[in-house]
This record gives sequence, structure tokens and C-alpha cells, in this order.
Amino acid sequence: MKARYAAPMSDQRTPDGGSAAPLDAALGLTRAPDDGDAAVLRLDPRDIAVGATDPITYLHGGALATCIDTAAWEAIVRVSDDTWVVADMRIDFVKLARNEAHRVRATARKIGRTQAVADVEISAWEDPTRLVALGRVLLAKVG
Repeated sequence: MKARYAAPMSDQRTPDGGSAAPLDAALGLTRAPDDGDAAVLRLDPRDIAVGATDPITYLHGGALATCIDTAAWEAIVRVSDDTWVVADMRIDFVKLARNEAHRVRATARKIGRTQAVADVEISAWEDPTRLVALGRVLLAKVG
């Protein structure tokens, strides 16, 4: 089985409605139509994404980190035909993420010879002003 990072650009980007990896599919993360210069994914959380259930159900930070990782990669490969892997990631968890659909929006900020940077925002799907997490991801070119 070929790794998702090793495919040429035409096969790299996840088609709308698809999941890039088995972990993404398990969490309920799928590709949505792009928003201008941004790659957009939709998280419809599955039980595995839940972190706390008492007294209110919230999503696990690791599930949100996976969303940021995947969205940053999607933002870069949609505009670059090179092969990229995540090298570093910073996340600020702004609010607890309710167990509801979320918009994961990623923008490529810089694509250089060997490194790329993407910014990611996670917000409630129905209320994009309800920001729950911000991420900045550094990707390294492979090969």
C-alpha cells in the first residue's frame, strides 16, 4: 500500500467528500469544497473523537490535532506538486469543542524550496465565529 504522502500531486489531494487516511475516516473527517485559497474539511465527530462526556460531551484534543495535521497537508498539496510531511505543529486550543460538526479551514502561508507553512482554524460548522482551535504547521519537502 502506498503512503498518502508519496503519491504525485494528481493523486495526493483528497477528493471532496473523501477521507485522506483511515484515521481521518475513523474520526469523521472528510474533504469539503474549497473556500477561495483555503482547503476546507468537515469533521462530523464519531465516538472515537470524544474526549469527555461528563457533564457535557466534548471532543478530544488529539482528534482536533489530527484535523489540523490533515488540513495543513491538504492546503499545501493543493498548490504544490511536491511531496510533503508534517515536521512541526503548534496548536492553541481556544475553547472546548462540542460534539458537533466542525469546519477545519487551512491556508498555505508560505511554500519554499524545502519547507512550507500552513495556518489552520477549527470552528463550529454552523457558527464559524465559534473558534475552538488554531494551528500553525511546518511541513518539510521529501525527496
